[in-house]
Amino acid sequence: MNPAARPVPSGIHHIKLPVTDLERSAQWYGAVLGARRLTELDHRRPDGTLFAVILDVPGLGTRLELRLDPATAVAVTGYDFLTLAVEDRAALDEWITHLDSLGVPHSPPVVALVGRLLVIPDPDGQRLRLYTTAPHGLDASRVEYDSPWLSTGPASAGAHDGETRPRSITTITARTGADRELESLLTEFAATTRQETGCLAFRVHRSEQAPGTFIVYEE
Repeated sequence: MNPAARPVPSGIHHIKLPVTDLERSAQWYGAVLGARRLTELDHRRPDGTLFAVILDVPGLGTRLELRLDPATAVAVTGYDFLTLAVEDRAALDEWITHLDSLGVPHSPPVVALVGRLLVIPDPDGQRLRLYTTAPHGLDASRVEYDSPWLSTGPASAGAHDGETRPRSITTITARTGADRELESLLTEFAATTRQETGCLAFRVHRSEQAPGTFIVYEE
């Protein structure tokens, strides 16, 4: 086919997300992102049953459809489906203040490959991400590859009600000059528990906000 004759889309018509509870998710996206439900575009079957709602999300650039599809929503739990752009670390801090005021769980700011990001699990455990357009400018060694908030995939065995975010067990701060020693001990501890039948598995994450402080997560 001649590339010059290849059809080209004119943009994104809308984004569709599967959910287990339409009203719950619509309210959540309204509170978190300021989304406005376009009731005139509600999707109903011939019998009047509601199966999808359309949201107008400020800054998204297209409409967001929430489709009632519990099986698919469960299957993609933990997947980081949508990444929105924010300007810089100061913008992330504003979002953290907003989310905390709502009591919405979220990750700490994470050093990603290029910028910093904030991860927010929605009511079904799908991960909305806010990524800074301003690069963090840090050395590649500072990228937080081991952060549990960068992982994706299905919920672990025993997770319920979309609860897939990593669960912090404790934070430990090293005495001055002993952070490497503490990190080594915690990493060894985490590796050992993975080999013991019946033991919880742990991951150790160095806090980017508080040097010398480590967060131990249940995996």
